[in-house]
Amino acid sequence: MSFLAPIFLWFLPLTAIPLIIHLLNRRNVITIDFSTLRFLKLLERESIRKLQLLQLLLLILRTIIILLLILMITRPVVKGVFNLQNSSESAMHAVILDDSFSMQGNIDIIRNAAQNILNQIPDKNQLIWININAGIQFKGLKEDLPSLDELLDFTYHAGTIMEALYTFDQNIEGDFTSKEVYILTDAQYSAIEDINNHPELLESLHTYAVISLPLENNLSIKQLNILNEILVPNHQIDIEVDVQNNGVSDIENVLLQLIINDMIVGQQLISLTAGTSKSFGFKTVLPKTGLFKGIVELDGDDKVGDNRFYFNLNIPDKHKIAIISKSQETSYYIKASLDALNKSGESLNISEYLNLDDNNLKLHEKDVVFIMDPEILQNIMDSKIESYLFNGGHIILFPNLDSDVESLKNIQNVTGDISNNYDTLVKNILSDDSFQEIDAGSIQSDEIRTLFTSREGSNRNIKLFTYLQLPFDPEHSIMQLNDGSPVWNRYTIQNGILDVFGFAVNLKWTNFPIKGTFLPFTNFLLYSQALNNKKLYLNIGDDWNHIFTEYYTTTFYHVQPDGSREIVVSDENNSFSIHSLNIPGYHSLKTANYEIGTAAVNIPASELQSPLVNIDDLKEYMPDGMKIIPMTADVQTEIKQARIGVELWRYFLYAVIVLLIIEMILSNAKKQR
Repeated sequence: MSFLAPIFLWFLPLTAIPLIIHLLNRRNVITIDFSTLRFLKLLERESIRKLQLLQLLLLILRTIIILLLILMITRPVVKGVFNLQNSSESAMHAVILDDSFSMQGNIDIIRNAAQNILNQIPDKNQLIWININAGIQFKGLKEDLPSLDELLDFTYHAGTIMEALYTFDQNIEGDFTSKEVYILTDAQYSAIEDINNHPELLESLHTYAVISLPLENNLSIKQLNILNEILVPNHQIDIEVDVQNNGVSDIENVLLQLIINDMIVGQQLISLTAGTSKSFGFKTVLPKTGLFKGIVELDGDDKVGDNRFYFNLNIPDKHKIAIISKSQETSYYIKASLDALNKSGESLNISEYLNLDDNNLKLHEKDVVFIMDPEILQNIMDSKIESYLFNGGHIILFPNLDSDVESLKNIQNVTGDISNNYDTLVKNILSDDSFQEIDAGSIQSDEIRTLFTSREGSNRNIKLFTYLQLPFDPEHSIMQLNDGSPVWNRYTIQNGILDVFGFAVNLKWTNFPIKGTFLPFTNFLLYSQALNNKKLYLNIGDDWNHIFTEYYTTTFYHVQPDGSREIVVSDENNSFSIHSLNIPGYHSLKTANYEIGTAAVNIPASELQSPLVNIDDLKEYMPDGMKIIPMTADVQTEIKQARIGVELWRYFLYAVIVLLIIEMILSNAKKQR
């Protein structure tokens, strides 16, 4: 014990410290003034009431906590949309992918949503994967499904979800406890507009629409127009481009370029607010004749597939003209005007024929065909005229000197696409120096209107002494007289043009052939089809029809923009039709050594213009029983809740925890009192 004495002596002063503090504090006297006993009694009663109220609150809280614990143990469930139990092996599942062009740009979000859908499907369940354009991609057990990268294959086509639902309905074999369909789409209006019209396909299905969100930044070139009616070398060409902002953000100062034959010939910076479209113009000049490949290009954004627009500009090298007339007198003024326009024989190749059955007439080789007598159309027994127009030809029909109202009935023999009635025409023969003039205000073409507009010191109008009053149609009647009689109707038939005139090119009918406007008018007619003859562009899904001007003994190929090629076989008419225009860009027809034709192909404007339906408005377009899920949500949980319901035990647990915290705070306050 002797060794503890020094330690004890060391700590002894420390034990005196509390005593010293106490003695020092006694010197700090605090005086507290007490009220009367009456006020103390009042304070006592008030404290007792507050304490009783606190005890009542604690009793209620503890009772609620016990009730919530009992409810949590029972694991209650709020029924889901479909109120199903966990999928069994007799369930059928279908994944429908909207593989249209509008879905491109969201691939990562779509892949993640698709994976979440597949994760909750048992491996032994039957599964069908359908792409709305490409059809069935897989059918079998889910465990045999190929990788998602093989299935998530998008196209440049439009498409509807109803087509895929029909495909699914036709491929269900056997009985299943449930049929669940998961639709991956961006809710583009053109894809979903028909869903509500076919309830019979959906009534036995449990359908989930998993919706991708709009892109942040996306400009698209939806259309291109050439404003010139005639294309000739070294003359200004006006090009109009329609651009649309399909994204959710305003876009400023994006580069828009015009490229001709791989050379940049125009640039401008453009800005567009979200959801709007605007037209932008380019001007250029081409130095020579021939076929020019044009591209309008935007800077890259979230979806680059619609940032390029392809087109062909064709300036004919030598126009091939056919004049079909029964007499030289009838065609004299037309032939004379063509000879005047044919500089040294370098611009036009003019041939004359008596009828359409002439063995030397190769109609499909002609750019323009003048028919100077409607009676020539009387005995058409085949469809070669209609075929010529369908493939981009241009027929110009004038009455003969002796034509009457009956002769123009033969127009109905050309094609059934003319809706106007030519059975009830009126022939007006004016006398005593009477005449009718052109109503310049009725002319739809600005270029033609200028020809007939009189200026100071000159009268450019023409006089008609005899004329056939054609059927009026606001769409097709492009020239009328002052009395309202149409004398020029123009019909667009597929890729071709049919011009029908109500006056003969003869001085007994009109003074037009000797007026200075006749040559430029004839020139307009010759080249007004130049844009359509080699069509500016085709769209994905169109047919590319081509007639060979020569016979080839070698194999020729359709070469696609990605370099792949397929053999093309012509028919007995030395023509072909290609149906596999599935990729935008330049498609070409080639032999081993030569390029025979080129087609510019673009995404359909309908696919670019059709709006995306806001997810909050989708209930107006979707059936009532369909579950709508944003791709940004927890897709797997949303599907589970729609199928089975929502278990409430965790929410009761959260409530118990909150109430326990409140109970502890109140209990502590009670103890302090």
